[in-house]
Amino acid sequence: MLSHMYPSAVNRTAGIFVHEQVRALRALGHDVRVVSPKGVAPPLLPRWRAYREVPGVDHVDGVPVLYPRKLTLPGARLGARNAEAMLLALRGPLRRVHARWPVDVVHAHMLVPDGWAAMRVGADLGVPVVATAHRADVLDLPRRGAGLARQVRDTVEGVDAVMTVSRAIRAAAEAAGTPRRPVAVVPNGADTRVFHPRDRAEARRRFGLPEDGPVVSYVGKLVPRKGVDTLVEAMGLLAREPGGAPLLVAAGIGEMRPALEARARELGVDGRIRFLGKVGHDEVAWVMAAGDVFVLPSLSEGLPTVACEALNCGVPVVATAVDGTPEIVRDGETGLLVPPGEAPALAAALGRVLHDGDLRARLAARALEVGRAEYTWAANAVRTAEVYAAVAA
Repeated sequence: MLSHMYPSAVNRTAGIFVHEQVRALRALGHDVRVVSPKGVAPPLLPRWRAYREVPGVDHVDGVPVLYPRKLTLPGARLGARNAEAMLLALRGPLRRVHARWPVDVVHAHMLVPDGWAAMRVGADLGVPVVATAHRADVLDLPRRGAGLARQVRDTVEGVDAVMTVSRAIRAAAEAAGTPRRPVAVVPNGADTRVFHPRDRAEARRRFGLPEDGPVVSYVGKLVPRKGVDTLVEAMGLLAREPGGAPLLVAAGIGEMRPALEARARELGVDGRIRFLGKVGHDEVAWVMAAGDVFVLPSLSEGLPTVACEALNCGVPVVATAVDGTPEIVRDGETGLLVPPGEAPALAAALGRVLHDGDLRARLAARALEVGRAEYTWAANAVRTAEVYAAVAA
């Protein structure tokens, strides 16, 4: 498994979804090793200095991980050269791994830079390569320059199989190039050992929340793409309704937090929003359980793992109808969908779920049923292994 996104001693939650897939594959009996290049740069910023502390070899929950170094320049837009730097970082380590532990399949997460580099090393080693497209690699990168668009196309056409996290991302990958075999849609999932229905009163006590009254939960980065500014505006609109605004509990970090807090004060809802900051992976399930409804107001998503996790917690989801989200948040079935960036529509949907107990119960029951049947890492691993078998044959 090749991915620059993977947990390490410096960041235990980075690329946690890749790690969950690895664990599920290992549970099926597959022997999986991970190569996760980490950037090195002049020690200008604390966050870059920290990555120097990542050991070259480590284990994450028993998974052997190799962390080769990749040259990265902070703030620089390397464009197509980022994939070339990835290739330089990977060529030697992957050859050494293959020499000591013959590899049947290399699976890269992200078409560029990871998949592009893996494609070239795989060709040298005679090993088939699978690449998973998530979102930015097919929706954003091709718009940033001809060189990146060419790398995305070359990867789609050059790897032995392309996997995507949603049907929407499959369409984008097929538009970028002509794959060798039909693109396999393999949705993200949830770890059902962590994400399952929990006692709501206990969840609220854990975060010092009142045990009664409506609560909306959010988990994600506080960045523009996540649409959290629209959520704060929706809270302002809900405050004008009878009964006032619900309590919003938000877990996550990002550069928008000061602006979001300032806007909440302007709208008079700062007392109704609890920003928890960064929480551990296992704590995310408790944040979800504390809410009557989970909200995801993103402007763009591949297929949001966090929605898979909310469904498996038995919590209905109000989300924006973007990219792959409608494939999991099915309007009127597992949640409600609204247009992105429209605070009135978001407020109306949240109010509807919060004030209609029968609707909320029906959505929650169906969310859990669909989550368990379709969106677990165990299901993801079975589908992924089928792709491996096809290319290895």
